[in-house]
Amino acid sequence: MVKVLLVEDEIPARTVFRHMIEAYGLFTLIGEAEDGGEGLALFRLHKPQLIVTDITMPGMSGLDMLHEIEQSGEGMPQAVILTSHKDFHYAQQAIQLKAAAYLIKDDCLSDPELLPRTMEGLARQAVSQNESREKQLQLEQQVRASEMEIERSTFLNMLRSPDDEAAWLQSLEAAQIPVRSGRVHALMLELDRSSLRFSIDQQEELKLWQFAGVNVLKELLGDRGPNKVIALDKGRFFAIYAPAGGVAQAQAPASGLLEHIVQAFTLYLKMGALGLEFTFEHGLAAQLPELKKLVTAAYPFFYRSQAVIARTEWAELAGFQHVPEHFSRLWIKILKQALLEPLRSAAALEQERSSFFRQAMEQRWDPEQIKSLYLRVFLDISHFTADSEAVAELEAAFRKKLEQCQTFHDVHDTTFLFFRRLQGLQGDGKTIDASISRMIQRMHEDLSYPYKLEELAESINYSVPYFSSMFKKTTGESFVQYVTRLRVEKAKLLLLTTDQKTFEIAESIGFENYRSFNRIFKKETGVTPSDFRRMHQEQL
Repeated sequence: MVKVLLVEDEIPARTVFRHMIEAYGLFTLIGEAEDGGEGLALFRLHKPQLIVTDITMPGMSGLDMLHEIEQSGEGMPQAVILTSHKDFHYAQQAIQLKAAAYLIKDDCLSDPELLPRTMEGLARQAVSQNESREKQLQLEQQVRASEMEIERSTFLNMLRSPDDEAAWLQSLEAAQIPVRSGRVHALMLELDRSSLRFSIDQQEELKLWQFAGVNVLKELLGDRGPNKVIALDKGRFFAIYAPAGGVAQAQAPASGLLEHIVQAFTLYLKMGALGLEFTFEHGLAAQLPELKKLVTAAYPFFYRSQAVIARTEWAELAGFQHVPEHFSRLWIKILKQALLEPLRSAAALEQERSSFFRQAMEQRWDPEQIKSLYLRVFLDISHFTADSEAVAELEAAFRKKLEQCQTFHDVHDTTFLFFRRLQGLQGDGKTIDASISRMIQRMHEDLSYPYKLEELAESINYSVPYFSSMFKKTTGESFVQYVTRLRVEKAKLLLLTTDQKTFEIAESIGFENYRSFNRIFKKETGVTPSDFRRMHQEQL
């Protein structure tokens, strides 16, 4: 059935043409319009394959309507022009708008078969053209899918066996990509799993989107020079190209290419992408071992994404270090406090995230251990929830989501998101005094001030006993215990992650003198600040 839109301002004529169209079983009349403006609205709503329209009508004319449709880029339907005028001027405009037929109304009324016969011929012609286009598209897709599979197979064989390296290098040479000398650019991308509308484990669905991703990459790299694009497992892509245009252009950086590709994935595939860009200065043959490590790395985007990677940084993408136990315990404690403290400001939480990320990246800590650390934090907190069945379901969902995380920040954000859901299961927490809340938030944001109980109580017009009572009700600790713990934990973090001298740390966290800092720190930890730093440096 072919969908038809009828646009005619004269009711008697529209009634006759409607009966002519409906008498033919080939057509479905999806709507009638009195002028071009109404016809344009109906076209946008129903997308008919064929429009039968008068030319001269009040408001928007039929030709103006067709012109608007053509300009919209939505795909021009076949159009049959009806008019009472034999003015060639109108016919000429209709031809320019690619109208399929131009009929005189009197001719249609004297021959009731003329309009439906013309429409039938156009419909059969459209069906034939659509079938031809569909077959051509299918053939092109089959060829491209076959090419994609061959590229993938040759590349994977090269990764698995040194005996197959020569075959892959020969395929590059055949594509005019330098193998022994010359600069070659490479890109590694991976679909951002948090943006997918399907599970990464759905292989058939993934194949469709990988095919689309390869097409996007080929389109964008086509004008850069000879290229190869390979679809790998788990939504990963590897692309390589040799800049065209001689030595000068080959040495120029591919400015903004990676960002452009990521934007294209978002625009055309409606998916995010993580990406890294590399440069091989002297061909690929001598650097195949490094290339293999790059493309098979488990977490290449964990600490870096949307970045151009220098030659000296390649090894860091695949090699990670064990997280020392004392650092693991420290960050578990810090993250627990960040989650459980409802009064922390967004800026304070972001500062802790940044500190953890900076130290983890500098030490190249193992992403799997980072995930385990966040999981342990979440599980420790979830044990306090009464509804064990609901918590078990939430924990299972969290584990699954955490497993899919590709970057440090995704791990952090996912943990905080699931903690908010956990809070919903735990119900309402303690009633918190607003003035005390603001005071605690201020402490977290600025520990350098020498806070005094009496001074704080007076500043909000509370008696000292009432202030002390409300403070403990809010935090679970006395004022002195809370501030001391906060300062000691901050001192530990600064001792382990900065080169600040101990007296500088003491001053930055609000101790009036260095001796007081030394005494309290040793009381809380069993060692002096200097010994604490030295002990942990020796363990690295």
